[in-house]
Amino acid sequence: MSLPQDPHLPQLQKGLALQREGQLASAEAVYKAVLQLAPQNPMAWHLLGTVAGQLGDKVAAVTHLQQSLRLYPGDPIAWKNLASAFLDIGEYSNARGAAERALGLRPDYHGARWVWAIASSALNMYVDALDTFRTLIAAKFYTPEIWSSMWRAASALCDWDTCRAAEIEIRKSIDENRMVLMAFDALAFSDDPKLHLEMARSKADTFRGLEQLSFLERVECTAKRIDGLIRVAYLSADFHEHATAYLMAELFELHDKNRFEIIGISFGPDDKTAMRRRLQSAFSQFWEVRSVSDKDLAVRMIEYGIDIAIDLKGYTRDSRPGLFHFKPASVIVNYLGYPGTMGSSVYDYVVGDSIVTPREMSKYYEERLVQMPWSYQANDGLRLIDSEIPSRKSLGLPEVGIVFAAFNSVYKITPIFFKIWMRLLTAVPGSVLWLITASEEVQSNLRKAAVIEGVDPARLVFAHSVPLPQHLARHAHADLLLDNLPYNAHTTASDALWAGVPVVTCMGQAFAGRVAASLLHAVGLPELVTHSLPEYEALALRLATQPQELQRLRAHLQAVRSTAPLFDTERFTRQLESAYVHMHERRLQGLPPEGFAVPETPGAAMLPLRSVPPSLQPVPPLSS
Repeated sequence: MSLPQDPHLPQLQKGLALQREGQLASAEAVYKAVLQLAPQNPMAWHLLGTVAGQLGDKVAAVTHLQQSLRLYPGDPIAWKNLASAFLDIGEYSNARGAAERALGLRPDYHGARWVWAIASSALNMYVDALDTFRTLIAAKFYTPEIWSSMWRAASALCDWDTCRAAEIEIRKSIDENRMVLMAFDALAFSDDPKLHLEMARSKADTFRGLEQLSFLERVECTAKRIDGLIRVAYLSADFHEHATAYLMAELFELHDKNRFEIIGISFGPDDKTAMRRRLQSAFSQFWEVRSVSDKDLAVRMIEYGIDIAIDLKGYTRDSRPGLFHFKPASVIVNYLGYPGTMGSSVYDYVVGDSIVTPREMSKYYEERLVQMPWSYQANDGLRLIDSEIPSRKSLGLPEVGIVFAAFNSVYKITPIFFKIWMRLLTAVPGSVLWLITASEEVQSNLRKAAVIEGVDPARLVFAHSVPLPQHLARHAHADLLLDNLPYNAHTTASDALWAGVPVVTCMGQAFAGRVAASLLHAVGLPELVTHSLPEYEALALRLATQPQELQRLRAHLQAVRSTAPLFDTERFTRQLESAYVHMHERRLQGLPPEGFAVPETPGAAMLPLRSVPPSLQPVPPLSS
């Protein structure tokens, strides 16, 4: 930052030293003291913005950096840091714009180009992102996550040659004990739960500078209450048209408001949809906190007396894991949004089941395991299926022939499973593979991959995203949903089962690769769970060539849709509530968190997890 001599430079340097040592609150105090004396000091505003971001006050970070740039717009570093701050609050277009301002001032500023590429990737502009990652690597600019980011962008484009090149570098770094994978990316990169734990721990370590709010008197708020309700807060950025909302809306509505006060805490956008309005009315209270800092929100939660905080985001996009490191509730639970460990003992429990989180896998979790009696996944039994079913012709499907649906997000597709799907097309004349993507680059890459496998690329049919009722309706033309590893179909699988479409899955080792198996058990179709690639391929082929068997499976799903545990939201809600009561009572008794299994009958005694026999054993790693 090229400025005239600043008389406050020694204080600012002292604050910066404190910030680098992780003494964030002390650094913040130094910068504020300088601004009391010199309110027009751009460097003080700049540094205050960076420390605000580290403290979880992301909106303040943007505001302070903007003030710095109003005072001195010629600072490329401040523009780059503003771009990063915009990334933190999910304003990706503004992040690109700020990074471009930095590059306009300093064209060779690789740090700004890196932030621009990350923003481009977040905007699904993966071609731009990938080209920039290549440019940065050629210039020998490396960040710990550059190969992970490159791999993620290439996966989203189904550019598997680039994926393989990035994977080599990632595995080399992992072998050298350098944690280079972003936690969420690790779930789709590998089926190894040990790696998932290591990457999650690496991410959790970045929040160690956040002090827990021990300065607040942690009174037992329940002792002061006259209503006796357990206060449960669900926290998410996805209280709108989103997969999480599609699964959980009815559960929020069915919670027993005579026993629980259910609070929705939203740090995501209001999309003004019917789903948003439905969710708002489902909660006892609905807090809009998008502009509230992590620390201030934690204070509010503690003062209100939240007993149990449910993190529905984990390490997914727009999450706020730093908030939970302030310990804003007596019990912290990782549930649904992130299929893996958070890698931090700040989290007391993770909600799973005997399939996705079997007892023998507890060593890969910092949290204590809670096993639901059937499946961990909540489902909305009120999901509408559009009564108007589009024609096969209007969907681009042939009038006759088996339709293999692969509706997972395309970044989950791996070459090993794509080759199996191509062999299935070859073995089943007239069949097609039905995928969902509007990206021309993805469609082109997958068609080229089909040609390499000797399959006519016209046998790949691409659909666009549509509203959920229409999406469920078009499942009528799918004969079989083909799952993949290492990241299974989750909401995609339950949507298919709800619409009456059988799912063939291969069960992996880690949570993310065992979800479809959990769902199939909960609808009474464990025979559709396979444990090796040859078994997976053989089962899919057998079903595709036995129409009477496919019809039997469809009839079963139609028959059990109102009774299967997977879709019995009332029963699931009562069972989950019994888990919350048990967590709460242990805390009131001064007992530490302990893993347990929830019984089928709500209200029955919990079974300590150490007493639960091992269930489904993990399968060996897949290989090509």
